[in-house]
Amino acid sequence: MLSSSTSTITFIFRYSLLQIPNFVSFPSSSSLHSHSEPPSLRQVDEAVDSFTRMLSMRRTPPIIQFNQILGSLSKTKHFHAAVSLFQQLQARGIAPSIVTLNILINCCCGMGRMTLAFSVLAKIFRMDYHPDKVTLNTLVKGLCLCGSVEKAVCFHDRVLAHGFHFDQVTYGTLINWLCKTGHTSAAIQVLRKIPRHGIVPNVFMYNSIIDSLCKVTLVSEAFHLYSEMLARGISPDVITYNTLIYGLCVAGQLKEAIDLLSDMVLRNITPDVHTYSILMDGLCKEGKIKDAKNVLAVMTKHGVKPNVVTYNSLMDGYCLVNQVNKAKYVFNTMAESRAFPNVRSYNIMINGFCKSKMIDDALNLFEEMHRKNLVPDTITYSTLVDGLGKSERILCALELLEKMYDRGCRPDVRTYTIMINGLCKEGLLHEALAFLSKMEDNGCLPNAVTYEIIIRALFEKGENDNAEKLLREMISRGLLQG
Repeated sequence: MLSSSTSTITFIFRYSLLQIPNFVSFPSSSSLHSHSEPPSLRQVDEAVDSFTRMLSMRRTPPIIQFNQILGSLSKTKHFHAAVSLFQQLQARGIAPSIVTLNILINCCCGMGRMTLAFSVLAKIFRMDYHPDKVTLNTLVKGLCLCGSVEKAVCFHDRVLAHGFHFDQVTYGTLINWLCKTGHTSAAIQVLRKIPRHGIVPNVFMYNSIIDSLCKVTLVSEAFHLYSEMLARGISPDVITYNTLIYGLCVAGQLKEAIDLLSDMVLRNITPDVHTYSILMDGLCKEGKIKDAKNVLAVMTKHGVKPNVVTYNSLMDGYCLVNQVNKAKYVFNTMAESRAFPNVRSYNIMINGFCKSKMIDDALNLFEEMHRKNLVPDTITYSTLVDGLGKSERILCALELLEKMYDRGCRPDVRTYTIMINGLCKEGLLHEALAFLSKMEDNGCLPNAVTYEIIIRALFEKGENDNAEKLLREMISRGLLQG
C-alpha cells in the first residue's frame, strides 16, 4: 500500500488524466436533473419521500439508513434519483460512509459517467477511507460497460502495482469482457496470472473463454481448457457443456457432441432446453433429421419442454431436406406445447415454401404475421422478393419491395440481382437499368453476376451501346479483366 493518502490520490489523478477525460468537480443536482429519468414507479417515490423525511428529523438517523435507500435505488437502476438524493445529503453536511460512496460510484458507472466515478474515488481518499473490493470491482465493471476494456485492464495493473487487491468478481468481469470484445488471448493471459494474486479461477472464468473459443471454431483449444478445469477440480456446469456442444456442432463433430451429452449426464449435470436445442440444430443442419427427432424424444422423456428455438431447428431441418409439409406440421402444432412461432419461425417457413415454389403459402404466412402483430424483418422481405422474382411474379415482387423500403429494410445484392434478372426475363430492360441505378443510390453495389445478367439481356435485344457502357463500368470496378 502507498505510504500516504496524498500519494495515492496523486496516482489516481495521474491515471485519470492519462486514461479518462479530465476530472470535474461533482455536479450539482440541477445538472444531473437535465438527464432525468422517466417518471419513477410508486416505490421510487416512496423511497424519495422517506429519504426526505429522514433528512428533516431533529436527530439525523445513522448513515446506514440513508445507504439502504440509496442502495435500493441503485439496484433498480434509478441512478439519477440516487445521485440527486446524495446531493441533498451533502448539502446537509452529513458525512457519507465508504458504502455510500461505493453506491455513488455504481450510479456514476451506470450512467456511463466514468469521470465522475473516478472523482468519487478521489473523494474516498480525501476522506481518509480506503477503497475496498466493492469500490474497485465497480470501477472495473464500469469501464468495461463503457467499452473501455483495455482501460479496465490498465487500471487493474496500476492499482495492483500499488498494493490493492482484487477478487474473483473483478477477474471474472475482466475475462468476460475481454472475450466479448474479441481479446480471447488476453483473457487467457489474465486467467494464467491470477493464481499468483491468490485468486482461484472459477467456472465462470473458464466458461467465458471456452465460449469465445467455440464461437471462432477453436474447439480443440476450448477442450484443452475444459481438461484443465477438470484437472484443477473445477466442476463444469451446464453452460460449459452447452458451449462445448455448440462448438462441436459448428465444427461438424456431431458424434463427439452426442458423446459429450452422455458424459454430461454421467457427471450428474442435467441437460436443459438449450443443450437439447443446440444438439438438434447441429443435427438438422447436417440433414440428420431422424437423429434430431430422437434427441427430441429423449428431451421430452426427461421432462424438458421444447421451446420455440427447438421447433425452429426442426422446421429448418425439414426444409433443408425438402420436406416442407413436415415442417408445416411442426409449425402448426408447436403452439400446443405453448411454444409460439416468432419471426424466425415464419422466416424459416416462408423460405421453405419459396424454395418449394409454394409462393401463395408463403404470402399467406406473410399476411398472418401482420394479423399476429409480428413485424417482418429484412430476411422476411428478401426471401419473399427472391421467391416472387424466381417465380416470375415481378409486379408482386416490386410491390413488396416498395413495402420493404417504406419499413426501412434494406435489400442485399442478391435480392436486387434476382429482381433485375426477373425484369430482364420479362423484357423490361429499361426498368432493369433503372433498378441498377436505384441499387447504387441505396448504397448496394452490383456484383459480377448482376452485371452479366443485364449485359447479356441488352446484347440479346440489340442495345449494344448500353451493354458496352456497362461492360466498361464492370471492368473499371475490377469485376472483369479487360
